[in-house]
Amino acid sequence: MLSLSSFRVASVNLLNYIEPPLASYEYDAIYTQPQWQQKQLWLQHFIEQQQPDIIGFQEVFSCDALKQQLQALGYPYFVVVQQPELIADYIYHKPVVALASRYEVSSCAALAADHGLLDAAGLSGLQFSRQPLRATVQLPGFGALDCCVVHLKSKRPQLEPAFLVENHQNPLLAAFGRWASTVQRGTEAQLLINALCSRRQQHRLPLVLMGDLNDTPSESSSLSILSQAGELWQKQASANAIDASGWNPVRLHDAYLLAKQHQLTPGARPATHYYGSKGSVLDYILLSDEFDSLHPACRADVLSYQTFDKHLVRPDYSTDAYSSDHAPVMVQLQLR
Repeated sequence: MLSLSSFRVASVNLLNYIEPPLASYEYDAIYTQPQWQQKQLWLQHFIEQQQPDIIGFQEVFSCDALKQQLQALGYPYFVVVQQPELIADYIYHKPVVALASRYEVSSCAALAADHGLLDAAGLSGLQFSRQPLRATVQLPGFGALDCCVVHLKSKRPQLEPAFLVENHQNPLLAAFGRWASTVQRGTEAQLLINALCSRRQQHRLPLVLMGDLNDTPSESSSLSILSQAGELWQKQASANAIDASGWNPVRLHDAYLLAKQHQLTPGARPATHYYGSKGSVLDYILLSDEFDSLHPACRADVLSYQTFDKHLVRPDYSTDAYSSDHAPVMVQLQLR
């Protein structure tokens, strides 16, 4: 029976993966057939060259087209938990996340918001801007692995564009809209970590979380909520003698930092997104304790961590013009 010695997990923001003649957001945002083929070819080249075993995708409009493309590339398992919304005629908004795997996906579900928690916080009615996906992948020689794909709220002002126009692009209103986006994104991160904690306590499966968090390591919002939850849990566990083994259901490690800890990632961390000339790290892969070499529960070690940014920093128009505005990230994990 096949048994893996290592496996690769990648996160890829596809930037409006939508098959013509459908449009994203606006009536004229439609790829020509050559543009669409170029976009698909860029993704094909990335997959063929890097050979990830599990891929989390963001900004997917055409789910069936992506499923067909990935099946042809050797990924028989493809799951989504939501569909994009039709605005009018052929125009869609609210793209979704997806997951593809070379290995069996034994279960898949949306991570739902805790409405009781939202009600208690006076935030009734709030929902994830994009529904997070949880899939359990059966890896030969490793067993069940929970994979979570997310795309948290962007930093764009959470106000209708028409409202800003009507108010003459008032900068104070735009600032309010950006703050509303920050609140939404932070709330999503808190809902996410609570849902993952419940799942981990019930099933105790190793966890990989991947996606576009729309925050950088220097900002104290969604990333810090996800990465610091483990410390809060540990303090509570120590104070109340919870789980003397040290198992922590919400401790998540930045895979890049685990690689850096073992001197596997020399140099500065590459940006995964650029706004003008300013680069930011928005895309992450976070790992549970089972992938921390220094933890007694470790079952696989970080072998490498890579950011694939050539199409952003040294683009070739003939191949990269319709690729993505994000750099894919990938981690390779070696079984113990």
